[in-house]
Amino acid sequence: MNLSRLIYCSRAVADLDYEDLKDIMTKSQKNNQPVGVTGILCFGNTIFLQILEGPRQEISKTYNRIIQDTRHFDTEIIDFQEIEERLFTDWSMRVVQLGDFSRDSVNHIILKYSSQPEFNPFKMTSKQCLNFMMEFGQLTK
Repeated sequence: MNLSRLIYCSRAVADLDYEDLKDIMTKSQKNNQPVGVTGILCFGNTIFLQILEGPRQEISKTYNRIIQDTRHFDTEIIDFQEIEERLFTDWSMRVVQLGDFSRDSVNHIILKYSSQPEFNPFKMTSKQCLNFMMEFGQLTK
């Protein structure tokens, strides 16, 4: 089976709230587990950054479903590539809210991987986004 990784970002609608994030996580876990998709979703500064890993065809189907969701817009693919192994094996989907961490911890990680002092994956490279998500994934274990 071929494995792929998709990294994308998007902007949240203005009225997105905690219940929306819970709903996204619940539906993602339900949809992803049976088809072997794993990943992590980060939300902060009204921006989503998500990494999906799994079979290429299932990643494509999942992304096509995601872009239809009206809770976000301005979707941009940062990277899509074949991979040898997954980095996010623990979750069918994990949602990370930057607001759940101390401001100092978040700022340190943002400055480590970004040229700006605020979370904005639209201005980060694919490698920076991946490293950023890996570091936050380690914090949530």
